[in-house]
Amino acid sequence: MARSLSTTAKQAIFSQETNEVFLMIIEIDHNDLASPIRVVNNWENITSNGNLYTAYPFQFALPGEDGESMEQVQLTISNVDKLLVEGVRSISSPLDLTLNVILASDPDTIEAGPFNMKIRNVEYNADTLTGTCIFNDLLNEPYPAGTYTPADYP
Repeated sequence: MARSLSTTAKQAIFSQETNEVFLMIIEIDHNDLASPIRVVNNWENITSNGNLYTAYPFQFALPGEDGESMEQVQLTISNVDKLLVEGVRSISSPLDLTLNVILASDPDTIEAGPFNMKIRNVEYNADTLTGTCIFNDLLNEPYPAGTYTPADYP
């Protein structure tokens, strides 16, 4: 898949030294949430495309490339407060997660993304909130995809 980067991002990638900072922003959403939870992997809040992303340190643990396992990553958000825990505590179905990469100097330009995932197996404690992010949740898709019923085909 071809990806087009801004001139500023290309200069930052190809230069020996740069002052540019690439940031990951994530949006966690669900029908049961009053509003999406938006966080940025940064020390200060960022506004991107009119949305405020709250500063939370988080990390993704990338999967191995064995070709046998499902495409999934482990998301760990540190420094959890009531906002995040209350948001996921009462929800039993998978959450939607959208990941984008931006430059701190130009937060309205999406450099990479959106990467859409589902979050399953959310666990939390006093220090972290952890969940498994699945890109293509094929195992939970209905099979067969379509059915031939008299109601649909009189």
